[in-house]
Amino acid sequence: MNRIIIILMIVLPVLNVRAQQKSIETDIAAIRAAFKKINTLSLKQQQFKYESDGRVEDGIVQYYFQDNEIVKIIESGSIGDGSWKNEYYYESGKFIFSYEKLVGSSAEGEETKSEYRVYAKDGAAIRYMEDQKILPVDSRATRKLDIAEKLLKAYITKNFAAILCE
Repeated sequence: MNRIIIILMIVLPVLNVRAQQKSIETDIAAIRAAFKKINTLSLKQQQFKYESDGRVEDGIVQYYFQDNEIVKIIESGSIGDGSWKNEYYYESGKFIFSYEKLVGSSAEGEETKSEYRVYAKDGAAIRYMEDQKILPVDSRATRKLDIAEKLLKAYITKNFAAILCE
């Protein structure tokens, strides 16, 4: 009897981890399908410019609408030898995915590129990636969730620098 209990104590957590991983993969597949769908739609677009001394030059925020609902936001800008482009995706008014691309140049002219992805469900990050590596969800991923929510609301205030340059 004790052996059965010990075996169950070992096996059940392993099965639970596998079930959670399968659930995350299912959620990510749904997010990818939504991403593809959004990028194939004919969307209405509105663009706004912003700047912040020492933080952003040529900042642009673009909102994309399906009917009257924001489904995608692209924020881009540059400072010095670096530039970035952030894409945020929404489904039913909730943030589901972000893609960030950073490009920089060294003093020698060597260009570096980095990509980051955050997959989210129900207001929480479920996967964080740097380039093609899956990393533990950290403060950078949770900051993306915060910015995604604030950018959605900033459509009303147009105070982009306050959100993006804090």
